[in-house]
Amino acid sequence: MAVGSSVRGRVAALATVLAGELRRHWRLLAAAALAVAGVSLAIQISDRQGRLDLPSGYAVRMTCEPDPESALWSGGCDRVAADIARTDKPSLLELYRAFVTVHHRQIPSPAVRRQFEDVPCEPDFDLETALKGTRYVFVPLRVHFAGACTRAHADAVMSEIDERDRALLAIEREGLSHAALMAGALANLTEPLVILCAAAVIAALAIL
Repeated sequence: MAVGSSVRGRVAALATVLAGELRRHWRLLAAAALAVAGVSLAIQISDRQGRLDLPSGYAVRMTCEPDPESALWSGGCDRVAADIARTDKPSLLELYRAFVTVHHRQIPSPAVRRQFEDVPCEPDFDLETALKGTRYVFVPLRVHFAGACTRAHADAVMSEIDERDRALLAIEREGLSHAALMAGALANLTEPLVILCAAAVIAALAIL
């Protein structure tokens, strides 16, 4: 009987100590739990992104392959030919930049939109003619040219599409690896909105 009472007393004392530690360090524990949840979510999103990027990178490569009718859409393939020819594995930094380019940048970028928002249209510019015979003529890409009414504007959008396609080719070269998963997760975690939300949570925990 005395032994049972002693054990119960020790358990109660331990529970009291643990409760006290939780009360003192609940902010740190909450921050750690949120951090683990955030990293896990970033990894899951990275996995989904990578699985979608692989066929997209392959599509860029396939578009520029020799074909009896490739003259109808191969214009501009020379701009990404060097990346299509690459067989080396990208570094972690290159993969990180690739995921940022593909998933965290807009086309056209805010800079390009600002640059051309007040530029008058060229009377003789025709977007259909400018895109004819190029790989930019495909429907998924054409949406990026909305509002482009000068040659310079169209060229700027083409350059940004080229940059994104180079990034897709880098991700495709790496494939579904741990390096790609980590790079994608890091790109998701360093998104400015995510950093802002994390800062807000930290500030809220500090105030409470």
